[in-house]
Amino acid sequence: MSSVEDRVIETFQEEHRQTRDKCLELSDAIEAGDLDRAERLVAEIDRAAGPHFQYEEDALYPALIPFFGEEKVKELVAEHDEAIEAAETLAELTSQDELTEEEKQEALRALPNIMVHVSDCDGLTVYLEKADREVFEDIEQSMEEANEQGLTLTEYDETVRPSPEEIVA
Repeated sequence: MSSVEDRVIETFQEEHRQTRDKCLELSDAIEAGDLDRAERLVAEIDRAAGPHFQYEEDALYPALIPFFGEEKVKELVAEHDEAIEAAETLAELTSQDELTEEEKQEALRALPNIMVHVSDCDGLTVYLEKADREVFEDIEQSMEEANEQGLTLTEYDETVRPSPEEIVA
């Protein structure tokens, strides 16, 4: 198996690729009016994003403070807030039997708030590569714990998610 650094970065990037693909498929499902498929995809994103956001906020974002400072890390957390709000909007809309044209457009406007997180966050690996091995070990442990806990994004947000101040502390 590869080094802890490689495992963390590979896992991080693969999770982003999977979310990218689900978001693109979700966009197609919304456009086609296939709400059963859209609802399933939203649920899959919710399940995958919970542990991902949890370890990002628990270990990854604090590790980025030396590179970007506390204020930028708080901005990253704010991007999570936008993605969570988008996921909640998408869950509400796709759970309906059908969408009006206005609701379809609302869903399609919400989706980029998740998609932009994927692209922006994935770029952080360029800086993360410069972190010490101990940082990667902490991130890997947080990944494992978050995956074991298995909270959806909604559950994470409603139960154990720390405040931005706690993340940068």
